[in-house]
Amino acid sequence: MDSILNLVMENLDDLDFSRLTEITIKEVKDLPMFKHYSDAEAQEVIRTLKRFSEIIVQDHFKKENQEKKP
Repeated sequence: MDSILNLVMENLDDLDFSRLTEITIKEVKDLPMFKHYSDAEAQEVIRTLKRFSEIIVQDHFKKENQEKKP
């Protein structure tokens, strides 16, 4: 996991947070750490990232709502 975070942190300037489309299998496999993955494995990376993102967003809103309560 640290290697993924390091890869992301090193390339923050290249990230587009306004993206409206899902990451593609090709984009996953273009990353050096995933270049040897099959399409099915790359699809699992995408599913995992989406789920992780959902958890983070849900947690953020949960904490935000708790802070607003008296």
